Amino acid sequence: MKSDVKAVRVTATGAVFAGRTRLRGIVLANNTASAGAITLQDNTDSTTLFQGDAPAGDVFALNIPEDGIVFPGGMKVSAFSNLTAATILLDK
Repeated sequence: MKSDVKAVRVTATGAVFAGRTRLRGIVLANNTASAGAITLQDNTDSTTLFQGDAPAGDVFALNIPEDGIVFPGGMKVSAFSNLTAATILLDK
């Protein structure tokens, strides 16, 4: 499936995208001395669809294979700890 991709930078919890979308990739930046973590949920029903970790003082990047992870009701960050920022790559 080929589609346009949008990059959204987040630094805290909250909405990422309001409508149906697919997670295509994610980059997690961690400038702290502790491991970092992020949780992405569906906006509508708060189902957790992705959880990722970044080692202390490192950058972690992941491309999601095939058609990505679908977020039918939109996407939100429900947990964001020990990360400087996350760049979320999604269908727009």
